[in-house]
Amino acid sequence: MIRYALCNEALRHMRWSDACALLADAGYAGVELAPFTFAERVELLDSHARAEIRQIAHQHGLQIAGLHMLLWSPAGLHATHPDPEVRAATADYLVELARFCAAVGGGVMVFGSPRQRDALPPLTPDAAAQLWLETLQPALHVCAQEGVMLLLEPLPETNVVQRLGEAVAFVQQANHPNLRTMLDVKSALAETDDVPALIRQHAPYLAHVHLNDSNLRAPGYGATDFAPILDTLRAVGYTGWASLEPFDYYPDPETMARESLRYLRRL
Repeated sequence: MIRYALCNEALRHMRWSDACALLADAGYAGVELAPFTFAERVELLDSHARAEIRQIAHQHGLQIAGLHMLLWSPAGLHATHPDPEVRAATADYLVELARFCAAVGGGVMVFGSPRQRDALPPLTPDAAAQLWLETLQPALHVCAQEGVMLLLEPLPETNVVQRLGEAVAFVQQANHPNLRTMLDVKSALAETDDVPALIRQHAPYLAHVHLNDSNLRAPGYGATDFAPILDTLRAVGYTGWASLEPFDYYPDPETMARESLRYLRRL
């Protein structure tokens, strides 16, 4: 059974407890965290703060699915930067994110952050992608210890790993038990009109799903019919999280959160 979560940045104008209350009342099973909504750096959140984040979610019957928007803060990090010191600082912060993810009870870390992985001159996208895998190694070590899955998110907004097949190829190359990829519907729609075919082709490597439409709104607020996408996920045996990740919160965040989940459940 697919479990629905909402990415919490949509409700970042609310107190954490109020956001969790809304999600629980709307019928969500979980919530996916953008770390920057809690602190500029996760090291600023001590063990008490991390426990409180987790406990408040649990008090409302919510699980924390994991993290995304990993490098939206702090400034200056870049996983494929030509400067090895920048890459080292980024690797160190990814380790801290993995520890934070485990502490709040999350199971996945979605590496999107397109601007923080773009190939910068003189590097080619292929060379940058190899550096990306190197930068991830320390965090993957922690993920293996903590039971967290690190996911390469294909994104058309970057020049490093734009398509799902590319992400799968790098997962195969790395051959690490805690490295997989995921389906972001908006990104998949930029790649093909036949998202169900993409799911069937790469199903063994999909460890997470982001639901959003090509117009950047939530499911039900765009032209995409999500029924065949959900049907195919079920058909291939997907039982993980499907997190709603809109970037346009039309008509407003609270209504969007409730109505989009109602739309998905009707399917």
